[in-house]
Amino acid sequence: MIVLSALLTLIIGPAHPAHAYNGSSSACALQGTTGYTDEGQQTDYTRFQNPVGTKHVAVIYVDFPDAAGTTLPLTAYYNQLSGAANWMWNASHGKTWLDLKAPYGNWVRMPKNSTDYDWERGFSWTTHQAYVKDALTGAAAAGVDLSQYDMFYIVPTGTAAAIGHSPTFVQDPAQPTQVWNGATQSWVTIHWAVTFGQDMWTWGYKVADHETSHTFGLPDLYAFSGDQNQYVGGWDLMGLISGAAPQYLGWEAWKFGWITDSQVSCLSAANTYSTTLNGVEYGGSGYKLAVVKTSDTTAYVAESRRAAGNDSGACATGVVIYKVDTSTATGSGPIRVVTNPDAAAPTGNCTTLDMQTWKPGQWFEDGTARIRIYVNSSDAYNDTVWTYKW
Repeated sequence: MIVLSALLTLIIGPAHPAHAYNGSSSACALQGTTGYTDEGQQTDYTRFQNPVGTKHVAVIYVDFPDAAGTTLPLTAYYNQLSGAANWMWNASHGKTWLDLKAPYGNWVRMPKNSTDYDWERGFSWTTHQAYVKDALTGAAAAGVDLSQYDMFYIVPTGTAAAIGHSPTFVQDPAQPTQVWNGATQSWVTIHWAVTFGQDMWTWGYKVADHETSHTFGLPDLYAFSGDQNQYVGGWDLMGLISGAAPQYLGWEAWKFGWITDSQVSCLSAANTYSTTLNGVEYGGSGYKLAVVKTSDTTAYVAESRRAAGNDSGACATGVVIYKVDTSTATGSGPIRVVTNPDAAAPTGNCTTLDMQTWKPGQWFEDGTARIRIYVNSSDAYNDTVWTYKW
């Protein structure tokens, strides 16, 4: 980052609450206010899972009295999800690994019919908790040592049509979910689980990456009403699992700790910066984000995107600009990609939002927020942007 005018004093936000959180000290590290998953830089790791390191995941297969497993599940079901590990490893540039194990290669019979679990979108946390407890109580009775795992993937038989979608279970420390673990003769607290549904056969293994990201504290970027892809299109796995460029937006990689403060060009007061941004798909050092703070809970972000790594099928390359609002709840657009009136027209399976990159000589301005982002130059791996705040 090159400062084009005098650098003003860095503004440090108020102290975080007294719990575990990621420790960014950047003035642009906006704090969330929704009380649950959001795009705030702080993450409460007494509730959510720290994204960095190896996560030991037990894959548990379940069937039901009204929907019996017809074949042994190990190969087909495991293979449907196991690609999530490499995808996450590539997305994190080697910082996060999902160590998937299937400790019991047969069906765990659930005590109730599949239709009795009230598996509907918007079902209650306690209803979800009961399903998780039934599955893991059965797994423990079958000899699985639950204490060896950070989280659980609970996978239903394909005959259980009533188990349709794949929600994520996140602990509530005020209401601990405990299961008797025969291997240790003790109670084990269950913190996180992904309870897959039949949509896993549509989305493939990346549904596991999407749902696991909720255990890391991420919200959904698709819309809960209207056009589901109205906010980010296919630019982020949390928006569209099958999107053409599903690599996490750089803001979320920063929230995860995969991008450090030193890789974020932060403009929080009136000034002008020039920043060369390296594509978020590449690892290594260098700037990944140019952030212009506009309030305590909002900022504009510019990042460089390339058709590489998890984004090898990207519809467009160049600078993606988006607005972050950490006070906006999951499903209501906490991140929204800024549209470029001069972007190329969509072709093939690409949508209009998938084409929203900015090229040299183009700029975005929000006069009300008193900011401008100008793309100055580009090469095969980088884009240089000027950020203005007045």
